[in-house]
Amino acid sequence: MEKRRSRWGWVFVLPWFIGTVFFFIKPLVQAGRYAFSKVNILQGVVNYKWIGLDNFIYIFTKDSRFIPDLVNSTLNMLYQVPVIVIFSLFMALLIKPKFFGRTVFRSILFFPVIIASGVVINILQTQVMMTTAEASAFQEAYMFSMPRFTVITEKLGMPVFISDLASRVTGGFFNITWKSGVQTVLLLAAVNHISPSSYEAAEIEGANAWEKLWKITFPLVSPTILVVIIYSIIDSFTDYSNSMMRMINDQFASGYYEYSTAIGLVYFVIVLILVGIVNLIISRRVFYATL
Repeated sequence: MEKRRSRWGWVFVLPWFIGTVFFFIKPLVQAGRYAFSKVNILQGVVNYKWIGLDNFIYIFTKDSRFIPDLVNSTLNMLYQVPVIVIFSLFMALLIKPKFFGRTVFRSILFFPVIIASGVVINILQTQVMMTTAEASAFQEAYMFSMPRFTVITEKLGMPVFISDLASRVTGGFFNITWKSGVQTVLLLAAVNHISPSSYEAAEIEGANAWEKLWKITFPLVSPTILVVIIYSIIDSFTDYSNSMMRMINDQFASGYYEYSTAIGLVYFVIVLILVGIVNLIISRRVFYATL
């Protein structure tokens, strides 16, 4: 009977195993073949010429763009992830209690996750929120007849730095809101699993809201916070606007398939190491409740 039940476990794991083999391991092996070779495509036929570590040596010794883009991506991650985690936890606590329209509000909050593909969010940023430099200097209105900040400040006679500040604040709020959907859902699930009796006991002992947050809520959701942090780090490093991702796409679009693959592998290893370090540091502070 136990063997029969264990077989069902293998049946459920089988789709994941097949996906891992064909959509991760196989492409990873192919990427390694590209990275250590010089690739020439003639009449649809791919020719490989083994060049060893030449692509990787070029990345660290001659490519003037790799290190600055990597540093820029890391710095963006360092300030984005804490803000996203704090905002997500705040929203989870805000929409936890029962109130009129709670289901609708939760749906709206998660809606960006459904439609936030690279193309959609790029259109929304450039044409709705006007947060990128690609916006036309001659166009005074975008979707929904929303004027550019530069037009507003020019008409009001304000300095240019106010327009830049407003654009950055608006763009930052837009990005944080659109990148917090999954994190909010995860933290909301963790918050809802906290027993109400814990808060009732704390109230009897005279604990205030701030003490209940730090002594009950935060410790009990700390395992989920670790997951949210790791998810946010990876999401930041693989975001469409990330300078490293743009560098890889530019190299691939220019026909340097082997070089873009080498950059991708190096980037993958660096991100993996950073995630491991973060997990090693934060996991020591995580509280796991025992039943």
